[in-house]
Amino acid sequence: MTDENPPKDIDQEQNDRHEQRMMWIFSGAIVLLILGGMGANMLFHRDKPTTTEPTDLSSQARTAPAN
Repeated sequence: MTDENPPKDIDQEQNDRHEQRMMWIFSGAIVLLILGGMGANMLFHRDKPTTTEPTDLSSQARTAPAN
């Protein structure tokens, strides 16, 4: 009777699963860190309210200076 999974293969398989699990946890932590930073940036750096008058005008919309 032959053993299909010798003990060394089982240990290697468990080690591979552990490394893969740690990789997924690390990747998830990095994604959460990036999303958290983006959310904090949106909270702390809000756009200032614009005035009723537009601030950027094209050159065609400007009036000519008085001579």
